[in-house]
Amino acid sequence: MITKIVKGGDMRGLLRYLQGPGKANEHTAPHVVAGDRFLMAMYSADLLEKDDAVDIASYLDEPRRAFGTEVSTTSYIQEPDTGERVKTGMRPVHVWHCALSLGASEGQQGDERWQAIAQDFMDSMGFTETSGKAPARWVAVHHGQSAGGNDHIHIAASAVREDGTRWEGLWRDWVKAQQVARELETKYGLERLESREFDASERSITFAERESSQRAGLAVPASKLLASRVRATAVASTSEAEWIRRVRRDGLVIKPYFAKGTTDVVTGYRVALRPDNYNGKIVFFGGKRLGQDLSLPRLRERWGEPSVEQSDAASAEWQAAFRGRRDTVQDGRETRPISAKAPGVSAEKLAEFSERLTQVPMTDRGAYADAARDISGTLSAWAKFDPANGDELRAAASTLARSAQAHRRTDAPGRRPVASTMGTALLFEQAKHAGKGKIAAAIFMQQILKTAESVRDFHQASGNLREATRVHRDVVARLQTVPFLGYAGSTEKTSQAAQHQSPADVARSFADVGAGAPDVPAPGLPPAPSPLPRPLHRQPNPVNVERER
Repeated sequence: MITKIVKGGDMRGLLRYLQGPGKANEHTAPHVVAGDRFLMAMYSADLLEKDDAVDIASYLDEPRRAFGTEVSTTSYIQEPDTGERVKTGMRPVHVWHCALSLGASEGQQGDERWQAIAQDFMDSMGFTETSGKAPARWVAVHHGQSAGGNDHIHIAASAVREDGTRWEGLWRDWVKAQQVARELETKYGLERLESREFDASERSITFAERESSQRAGLAVPASKLLASRVRATAVASTSEAEWIRRVRRDGLVIKPYFAKGTTDVVTGYRVALRPDNYNGKIVFFGGKRLGQDLSLPRLRERWGEPSVEQSDAASAEWQAAFRGRRDTVQDGRETRPISAKAPGVSAEKLAEFSERLTQVPMTDRGAYADAARDISGTLSAWAKFDPANGDELRAAASTLARSAQAHRRTDAPGRRPVASTMGTALLFEQAKHAGKGKIAAAIFMQQILKTAESVRDFHQASGNLREATRVHRDVVARLQTVPFLGYAGSTEKTSQAAQHQSPADVARSFADVGAGAPDVPAPGLPPAPSPLPRPLHRQPNPVNVERER
């Protein structure tokens, strides 16, 4: 069960929204399903009308008006140039709005069940008499499924109790709400939210963002597109400065967040599509908002401890991006053509990477999240290189990106191993589409599949069977159907021989593939392991194996 909390100062506006048609005309048959005895007696039998919404809002807000109790918080705006938060005053937050939403697969719950869930939720949140204090007035409204088919209710409550005192749960309420939701999932047999149970989460797409992306003609929401492109450039880069240049060369607008009171200490970044690609507007998304793995501290982990020269180079590129100037380096690594040996070397490094992951204990959540991030970035780069298979590659990359969203402590730069998928991502980032004949796609795909299977097995060992099934279905099975028209080495003889060699031997055998390979489709890859659940091919290792630093 997902909880979403918004606080404001317009109770009448909130109730009129809940009674109205909604942002996408998704509200149908709005009616009260829970509240105190007065509200249930007066309004539970009929559909809500506009006048009813106004009357309920007035009833909920009555104690605050009668006692003159004010509930407010500091209001901030973000300074557009530096990204610094600037205090603008105070704003009212006496209106507490919480949506409780279930997955579409759980179907409709019915009014009686929602009434019980809402009552238990508000009891646990401390709004009712069960808190040992005067109750705060609240109402729960059900108005049909969301645009995505999710059954849900909206709770509108006053943060002022009937005796004029403030509800004390206003601060950190979102943490308490998630704890209560977990308890109710168990009590009512609801599906457990994976982001809480397995310490990972993926940002939801707002209706406004989805609508803006559709107007701009984007196949996916802007934030998803940005995350894919930022992840691909990050995996292909060896330094922060190179990554900044790659992002800008990819047609994105990137700006730094400076530490408070400075214009040279960069603590984060925000990125946007160019205005001509997004309805004539620049809409920025912070790195961490795109994904846990895309925050600047997480990205810096993979590039290692920078030298003084590298720090100065990154600072110079950030200043250029901040001021809208050209890159300070015009002949960086990202501008150079790939060498003839690059495909073979990249394949060998990728094989080493996938083999090394099989030795990592399944208790190391961070290692598997990093692996998912790197393979997702590699697939995103491949999708740009191969438009014909772009949709399939991007879909697989998006699924793996979910597995990269692990909450963990950020390590210092250089403390986590540098992923050897970098060469593969670099290959697809810089190779021209006409160079397909120099790349043995089947070999790269074989190692990517091996890594994806390791990520799948990690989810299964962790008990997250839903995510394991998703990775198996949307990554492993999907990628096995991708045709390799025009790539090198796509003969049945070569593919069958590859099945009986070690990953490193396979990579080396393709190191010298030339451009004259026959232009024929590759045969299907070896079949995937049997559908889940299935026995793991290796057991979780309880010993804390020291990872390569």
